[in-house]
Amino acid sequence: MESNPAGTGSARWLCPTALLMLTVIAPGIPAPPPDTPGVPPAAQPPANADARRWTDDQLIASYNDLLASGGLEAAVRSPNPPKDPPQPRFFEALAWYAAGMPETAGVLTTTRLDAQMSTYVHAYLGLIKAKVEVGEANDYARTRTWKVVQKFTLLRDEMAKPDRAGRFPFPAMKKADGAPGGDAWDKSHTLQSPAEFVDKICRASHERPVLVKFGNTNCTQCMLFEILGSVRTVAENPALKGSIDVYKVWWGFPPDAGFAGRIRDPQRLDDVVKAEGVKSSPTFMVYRDGRATMCGDAFPDEHGDDARIDACLHQDLAATPVSATCASLAAKGTGR
Repeated sequence: MESNPAGTGSARWLCPTALLMLTVIAPGIPAPPPDTPGVPPAAQPPANADARRWTDDQLIASYNDLLASGGLEAAVRSPNPPKDPPQPRFFEALAWYAAGMPETAGVLTTTRLDAQMSTYVHAYLGLIKAKVEVGEANDYARTRTWKVVQKFTLLRDEMAKPDRAGRFPFPAMKKADGAPGGDAWDKSHTLQSPAEFVDKICRASHERPVLVKFGNTNCTQCMLFEILGSVRTVAENPALKGSIDVYKVWWGFPPDAGFAGRIRDPQRLDDVVKAEGVKSSPTFMVYRDGRATMCGDAFPDEHGDDARIDACLHQDLAATPVSATCASLAAKGTGR
């Protein structure tokens, strides 16, 4: 799960392979060529557990000192880890993404991961330089890129374990059908205003449970959800379809053209997110009779199943506090 920043940004995204691998490219930094048999890129060692770990904010604050000392790239390759450990399903999806999003099951190698890692590291170096040296407003693109470096580093550390032997298998995964931006389901299930939250969450939860996925626009796991259509699969899970409603709420920086969301420029409901106590991304919450319970992180499989979501949906919310947003609605005398 990822922390909660907000702001603006811009960057260019290209598709460097026939598999349409989405890769951030900063100006002047070329994408790595496809894997060439017998010509692997230089191996990158796993992050030193004893070395200092850096956040994006810290890298910006220390940019000039790190640049002068020659330690900037090493610091970028030592990102501060997220608060909660990743779930196995996330690692599988991330390995599939790093491998180029193939249509069949496969195995990610450290050679391939290191090539992708270097692309994102060098993209970040270009973005942080532009931010600090010329004041470019690239907060979205920069933090999005840093978060991918952070998650690739976690995967690299996992692959460095003796039982992994530098390899990570992933199952066959399928990208969501339909062109992003033209998805009817996402258009009707991505909340665009506080008023919609009141209507479709607070009021509707008196009829049946409502599951909400809160996501930061620069969240790597949310990017994978969007590519795979993971949130929609929960709504279409035969065991749940018709018995719950499912919605998405976005917050954070205004996204640029590289945003992987099914809605290309969703409204960011930062005030609602803050009121609901969401501090990391993604966060799933269940609402019933205006009462809310936080399920935390989750990663639905291709069938829309996830143990955390299932457990959350079956919780008794009778003693759970009414959500802050729904309580405000009731205080105005417009609730049920």
